[in-house]
Amino acid sequence: MARVKNVITVPRNAPEGSSSVLPLEKLESPIVLQGLDYWRKLRGDRPYPSRAELSPRDLTSLLRHIVLLRLVDGGKDYEYRIVGDAHVISHGFNMQGARVSEVDRISPGYGPVLKSLYDRAVRRRDAYAFRGWMERGEGRKQYIYSESVFMPLGPDADTIDHVLNFSVYIPRDRYDS
Repeated sequence: MARVKNVITVPRNAPEGSSSVLPLEKLESPIVLQGLDYWRKLRGDRPYPSRAELSPRDLTSLLRHIVLLRLVDGGKDYEYRIVGDAHVISHGFNMQGARVSEVDRISPGYGPVLKSLYDRAVRRRDAYAFRGWMERGEGRKQYIYSESVFMPLGPDADTIDHVLNFSVYIPRDRYDS
């Protein structure tokens, strides 16, 4: 990942509570809900499905909104295995093949934010939703509203080896909720 002039942060002027974890039943995006439904269908009565069960053919309409991460060293870091173009466009750089620990070279301070989102899915051992704002750019700011779901994957009930994420992003010229 080459260093670019692209800084991603949470907007300083965002009102209190504008970026937060939310109950799954509060999700609004049809795309994110479709991703959650797919994960739930694969999961069945288990805690979570395995990575091997994911099929790109089943996800054709969602591929641009997907991120699949592999846990490195039991979750000390994450490697971006699949990154859909909706993520690339909204973040301004492609993370595929990189590790979360490398994101700070492109956007200082953003790596720990992302890691905390992925860690929560692993720690909870269940799906959770997040909705919020990010601010992109160093000169003229661009604000991006997002809604996401983060879901663990693993080969058995004791092991999580991947995190699956579906997100939608809505760019705005300025933040006004």
